[in-house]
Amino acid sequence: MDFIMNYFSGKDAKFIVSQCIGFLAAAILLLSFQQKTHKRIVIMQACSGLLFAIQYFMLGAYEGMTGNLVGMTRSIAFSFRGKSKFVDSIACPIIFAILAGAGGFLTYTSAASLLPMAAMIISSFVMWNPHTQQLRALTMPTSLMWLIYNVICSSYSGILTEIFNLISITVGLIRFRNKKQR
Repeated sequence: MDFIMNYFSGKDAKFIVSQCIGFLAAAILLLSFQQKTHKRIVIMQACSGLLFAIQYFMLGAYEGMTGNLVGMTRSIAFSFRGKSKFVDSIACPIIFAILAGAGGFLTYTSAASLLPMAAMIISSFVMWNPHTQQLRALTMPTSLMWLIYNVICSSYSGILTEIFNLISITVGLIRFRNKKQR
């Protein structure tokens, strides 16, 4: 309990609220990798993306905010995979990759700005992939990029999110792999 009190001492209300929003976004994101269907994974990630965008806005980390807004929109679009010719075409992830790149360049402040931009460009193709096991595995490199970015911008909930995200992805990979082997 002392750790929590020391952590929040000297922090303003905006910072504390941003971290709470980040922890809620983290919980939703972590649970997304335990879902059985592609649609449920991407819908939960859209909700998480919106909350993370709000958190990054409150922290003044606009690259992260922009990346998450593009990611949220992309997740909603990708939930229609298999039901829309446009979403099923390669043009759809290409458009979201371009939007992520443009958003990254518009909010560029330092080399660290490239991390969320690169993560969102890569994940535009990863999240488009309808194969859930591949989606889980290919999310690992983008999670590492976000981990580094969160360290740089002091998103403590984001740091913990990516650590747990990597663990959750690994558990999901093992859990669903073992079910296929039985």
